[in-house]
Amino acid sequence: MALTQREKEILRFIKKNPMISQEELAQLMGISRSAVAGHIANLMKKGFILGRGYVVRDFKGVTVVGGANIDIKGKPYSELKQHTSNPGHINIAPGGVGRNIAHNLAQLSLPVTLLSVVGNDDEGRRLLEETRQAGVNVEQIVISNTRRTGIYLAILNAIGDMDVALSGMDILEELNIQYLESKMEVIKNSEIVVFDTNIPEDSIKYIVELCYNNNIPVVAEPVSIDKAKKLIGVLDKIDYVTPNKEELESISGVKIANDEDMKKAVKYLRQKGVKNVIVTLGERGVYISSEEVEKFIEPYQAEIVDATGAGDALTAGLVYGIFNGYTLDVSAKLGLAAASLTISSPYTVNPFLNENQLKNIVKEIVK
Repeated sequence: MALTQREKEILRFIKKNPMISQEELAQLMGISRSAVAGHIANLMKKGFILGRGYVVRDFKGVTVVGGANIDIKGKPYSELKQHTSNPGHINIAPGGVGRNIAHNLAQLSLPVTLLSVVGNDDEGRRLLEETRQAGVNVEQIVISNTRRTGIYLAILNAIGDMDVALSGMDILEELNIQYLESKMEVIKNSEIVVFDTNIPEDSIKYIVELCYNNNIPVVAEPVSIDKAKKLIGVLDKIDYVTPNKEELESISGVKIANDEDMKKAVKYLRQKGVKNVIVTLGERGVYISSEEVEKFIEPYQAEIVDATGAGDALTAGLVYGIFNGYTLDVSAKLGLAAASLTISSPYTVNPFLNENQLKNIVKEIVK
């Protein structure tokens, strides 16, 4: 069972000061001492506090399950012309939705393990080495001897938005239930599990059921219109989902022409059991929906250099907030801050992203 927002706040204070009293917690949170006692009793029932003295369950961090590939991106020097060769800049770098999220989380100083698969080739070796150097635990990644490392090929327009892309990710079929069963203890020892829908549908079902049965919050990144449909059968076990409008339409089956349609689609997901929905709206920011809050949040302004990776950074910033016990509102703002820092960089993962930058942008964060 997932934590309520109050329980998350109490747990964050207890982690900072295990000797804190219930009276002090009540004053900090502006609620009664009896209410604090009730929340602590629930935390003990759920296994997040072990016995008296606020012995907090020891988490090892975030586990990310998803794609790891090489990104090849091309951006023209001027307006993109169809059906001809365009002079421009080409960049080749590590990528993949899951890998990018893990990389961002490592830069935000969270302990993070990546579960993925790469080929036994130069591209796979580069991915492993550069992701390891970024601070991600890559020891659990499997190396395939039968398929090549995934490749993502994107053509951007002159302002840095994607015009068209191709994704060669067949290797991720090897990120199957058999592999995940061998990593069961890694998953069960996570504070949060994040996955992207590049992985097989059966694997998604295995992950969410394992996390649901072990009280581990799960964050789903839908990736694309077609792949988002893999979530339809497991909505009742998803704590957080981060679709754009097109992916939301694909998951819900609601045709979205305006904001009211979008809200209907979000309500459908909530009725199906999703606890928190974060709809990414590009230049409009996000729309968030949970038991506690329903609102639009505007983005932080930034000059677009390359929009690739903005969604991955947003998810990472959101997870950073959840991990640290912040509200959905503040966590979404942390995600938007991470996205703004990413689109203003020519890199899919901004190498200068860090906790202090997020704190400087998101004024509501408790420092």
